[in-house]
Amino acid sequence: MTIGILAVSSLAYAQAPAPKGPAVKDQGEYDLTAAVQKEKDPQKQLELLRQWEQKYPDSDFKGQRSIQMAQADSQIANKGVQPGATPADVDAAQKASQDLAENLDKYLSAENKPAAATDDQWKAARQQLGQQAHTVLAVLAMNKKTPDNDALAEKEYKKELELFPGDASAAYSLGTLILRERKIERIPEALFYIAKAIQTTGPMALSAQGKTVAETYFKKSYEGYHGDATGIDDVRKAAANSPAMPADFHIESVTDIQKKQEGDVAAFNAANPDKALWRQIRTALTAADGDMYFMQIKDAAVPPAGQAGFMMFRAKVISQPSPKELLLNVDSPVGDATLKFEAPLKGTIEAGTEMKFKGVVESFVKDPYMLTFTADKEDVDGLPAGAFAAAPPVRKRPVTKKK
Repeated sequence: MTIGILAVSSLAYAQAPAPKGPAVKDQGEYDLTAAVQKEKDPQKQLELLRQWEQKYPDSDFKGQRSIQMAQADSQIANKGVQPGATPADVDAAQKASQDLAENLDKYLSAENKPAAATDDQWKAARQQLGQQAHTVLAVLAMNKKTPDNDALAEKEYKKELELFPGDASAAYSLGTLILRERKIERIPEALFYIAKAIQTTGPMALSAQGKTVAETYFKKSYEGYHGDATGIDDVRKAAANSPAMPADFHIESVTDIQKKQEGDVAAFNAANPDKALWRQIRTALTAADGDMYFMQIKDAAVPPAGQAGFMMFRAKVISQPSPKELLLNVDSPVGDATLKFEAPLKGTIEAGTEMKFKGVVESFVKDPYMLTFTADKEDVDGLPAGAFAAAPPVRKRPVTKKK
């Protein structure tokens, strides 16, 4: 990303300036300006520009110098997010983007606008560089995949949307970032921003292909959270009419809806014994002494053989993290069970596929809650015919532990 319309041509420092025109102050400034014009590496050029700024803060060419500093920052930032970028490139891009975000008003101030640039061109250049600075900072943070850096990326995307509310790409990235946190209470916010990206029109809208991909993702995510497509158009309208998520924005989760429908707990448990057991296990594992309970069920077959009323848990496929894994929704739209197979699955299992399973408890995480099982081919029901590439070896079943 560069500001080509503002590319500063050679300043011709060697020529005698016109009367009262800009001029270098001495041979030292002349040498620096010549070195800047000769240097092609943007990082080295930026170092020279900073030397020039430090030694000659009141240069007659300080306006043009500021533009060149912005251009160098832009080139360095762009290199850090390209395929094959080295750790040094990423570090330099981080610093350049931060500098650009903090000093853009100075670099591209009204007094620095070249006479050849129109007001609209100058405004467009500022917008382009501002977007780039916050986007690169967000992307670099997001790529690190840690909670702290995800929070930083979210902050940068929101800042960008505050400055440029029509940036559909930033809205879409923000929505997918929030979904990645797997915090069920934040899913409505994520869906709002994905819908906003789809509804955005104008010069910063998604491409036609991008909108198609985003729409498919939005619909699947909405239905996975809400249970069906009812109310989805209301989300689209809210996103189209609001620059940021309204304080009263809300989407009911399928769990919320189920709780309303459940009524009497005893009656619900009797009608849904698999879900009742699942909730019983989750409550025990997430309690203060959950680790002790986990030691009781680790390596145990669940549901246990002879469980009254059912033999497997009902679930829906959310995603396939790897050829040997399935992320499932038993009682949470963001996923609360992982199945691990010894043999790889053949092809991709579609999100939303309804299935049943049992397995051997391997591990669990309290927050966000996740219970992981190992399973064999005969432990699942409902996957497409031929889902397994080859018959996995049959493991000896462990003795079922008493719950």
